Amino acid sequence: MSPPAPGTALPDRDRLDADLAAAEDAVVRASASLVDLEAHPGYGLLAPGGFTGTSARRREETLATVAELHHDLALYRRAVAAAREARGARSRPTPEELAAVAEALHGESVVVTEEAVPLQRRGLLGPTSEVTRTSADALLARMRAGFDAVSGVVAAVAAVWEAVAAQLGPVQREVDALRAETAVGSAPDTAARLDRAAARADALRAAVLVDPLPHTGTAEPVDATGLAEVTTALADVRAVLAEARALREGLDGRVAALTAEVDALAAVEADVTVIAAEVARVIDAPPGLPVPERRAPGLRAAIREAHADARAGRWEAASAGFAAAADGLEAARRTAASDRTALGGLLDRRAELRGRLGALRAKASARGRSEDLDLDALHARARDILWTAPCDLAAATVAVRAYQRALDDGGPPR
Repeated sequence: MSPPAPGTALPDRDRLDADLAAAEDAVVRASASLVDLEAHPGYGLLAPGGFTGTSARRREETLATVAELHHDLALYRRAVAAAREARGARSRPTPEELAAVAEALHGESVVVTEEAVPLQRRGLLGPTSEVTRTSADALLARMRAGFDAVSGVVAAVAAVWEAVAAQLGPVQREVDALRAETAVGSAPDTAARLDRAAARADALRAAVLVDPLPHTGTAEPVDATGLAEVTTALADVRAVLAEARALREGLDGRVAALTAEVDALAAVEADVTVIAAEVARVIDAPPGLPVPERRAPGLRAAIREAHADARAGRWEAASAGFAAAADGLEAARRTAASDRTALGGLLDRRAELRGRLGALRAKASARGRSEDLDLDALHARARDILWTAPCDLAAATVAVRAYQRALDDGGPPR
């Protein structure tokens, strides 16, 4: 290298040594930062592609900038190495050596590009290539700006991914847990419902992650309505499986309890049948009277079928069968109670009229009217109706009231 021109200030050795040390440190730190960048989860999400919209464009820009960062770092590393070689190891370098160090670090010494000049643009004695140069300082500044832009995109993609994971993570864990449970005696329709919910969750995730950057800064980027639908669907599946699980754990007790309830129902229905037979024998029944049914045998068969499903591992079918049997029992109990009230009420009404007639007869005797022929005729009519089978309760009611009015009025009814 030629010596500095006369009158040119010599570079400061200490300042140049500090600049060179800082440049060497920058090489180390920039290399480490690029390694960290490419190891970042957000960069890993960018690399495979598959984005659309804004994120697709920013991805291409980001990956191109990373490639430029590697290229610029290589150029910068060579410039710093050249400065170190020019500096040498002497404690008192020559002015030429100091000038070479300054040129390598701060001069337009870095060749960025070199392009061939087409023949039609080239003069006879003109250059065959065009060279673009810059300084190591400018190169470092460009790398800083590029790295900041790239790291911002990478961090933004990772943040959106993390927000999606925070929203859908519990859903995915629930899906995994329920999927494991559906393998234990689950009906196909429940497994299908779970698959539909899982597919819906995947679609919600994809809707965000296919173009994540527009969602930057959004704490909950996943569609809230869709997420609520998935949560509700999973809750329904969970309830079905919980019922099946409870059934597996308490099968014998469930069967015993339902069987006992059917036994109690059978006793009530048998009692109602006896009452109905007695009513048919002694009462002239009014229209619309209930006809008792024996529902207990059918319910007993339904319980046996559900029990067989359970023993075969068809837990959801068994659960549905037991639930239907329980509902049927409740309905049958209400019906039997209503029938007993309706039918027994007829017998109770006849007994009540008989008792009232006897009390009125005693009242007449106490008033000294036991020999009253007109009153005796009314009593005899009422008694004949009440003690004749089948008994016409409507006519008996009219007859007893007639006897009572005649007794209270002191004579036969007018």
